[in-house]
Amino acid sequence: MKSARMKSRMLVACAVTFALAACAGLAPQGSGSTTIPANPSAHGAKSQSLLYLTDVKGNTVAVYSYPNGALVTTLTGFGKPRSECADSAGDVWIADVEAQQVEKFTPGAKKPVVALSTQGTPSGCSVSPIDGDVAVAGGPRGIVLSVFHRTPRNRWRDAKVFTDKTMATGYFCGYDAQGNLFVDGRSSSGDFHLAELPHLGKALVDIAVSQTIKLPGQVQWDGTHLAVGDTGVTPSLVYQFSIVKSKASKTGTTTLSGSTSVRQFWIAGDKIIGPDNGADVKIWAYPAGGSPTKTISVAGYGAAVSAAQ
Repeated sequence: MKSARMKSRMLVACAVTFALAACAGLAPQGSGSTTIPANPSAHGAKSQSLLYLTDVKGNTVAVYSYPNGALVTTLTGFGKPRSECADSAGDVWIADVEAQQVEKFTPGAKKPVVALSTQGTPSGCSVSPIDGDVAVAGGPRGIVLSVFHRTPRNRWRDAKVFTDKTMATGYFCGYDAQGNLFVDGRSSSGDFHLAELPHLGKALVDIAVSQTIKLPGQVQWDGTHLAVGDTGVTPSLVYQFSIVKSKASKTGTTTLSGSTSVRQFWIAGDKIIGPDNGADVKIWAYPAGGSPTKTISVAGYGAAVSAAQ
C-alpha cells in the first residue's frame, strides 16, 4: 500500500536557472539585511549545502544552495507540505499534512525514496542521530508522537505510537545528541507541555518547564541545549533549556526581531532560519537573534538544511 501511494506521488522537480546579481551584490534592506529573490538567476551549488523551504502558497518545496542562496530546484506534487527535518547524511524528510505521510529525499533528489504513512496529520519531525529512527509529532485520539524504526534490511516498521497523560496534542519534536526525544504540545485546556521519550524508553516522561510558552514552536537540539520556540508571541522567541532530572531550566533567549509567527525553524550552526507565518523566510544570527541578516521571498512554513558531505 505504501509503495503504491509513493509511486502515485512521484515528484517533478522544476530546475530554474539564474545568477544572483553578482552573488556578492545582494541588495541591502536595512539593519544589514539582504533580500534573496524567490527566482534569482542560476548557478551551481555542488559544494554547497541545500536549504529546503516549504512554500504554503504553491504547496511546493523550494531548494536553495546554502548559504549562498541560489534557487536550485522546486519540488512539486505534494498535497500540503509543511514541516521538515534532516539527518546527518543530508537526507530530508518532508511532512505532507494532506497526504498524511512523511517523505524522504536524498540530497538534491527530485523524488522521494521512502514515504511513510503517519497516524493522522503529521506535524514536526526529527531523525535520531543514534539509530536513524524517524519521529513525527501529532496524531488522532490522543496520540502525540509516532516513531518509525528502520530494520537492518532497510525496511521500515509500522510506527510505535505514544500518548501522554497531560498532553492532548503534539506539535514539534527533536532528538538530542544522545538519542533522547523531546516533544512539545498542548493540554486539552491549551496549556503548553513538554515531554521526553528517553533513548530506548517505552513511555513519555513529562518535563517541568521554567518558562511560560504561549504556543508551541519547533523543538531542536542546538548542540548544547534544547531549543524550543514560542510562536504565540510577536516577535517569535526561541528559548534554550538545560534538561536535568525531568526539569527544563532556561539558559537563554533568542529574539527573532521582525517576525510575526515563526513555527518550524531550523538551526544551522550560528544561524537560525525561520519561515514567518507564510509571509517570507528570514535568517538570524544564533543564538544572538536581533535583526535578520537575510530575507528569502518564499511563503514558508518549514525549513531544513541538508548539510554538504
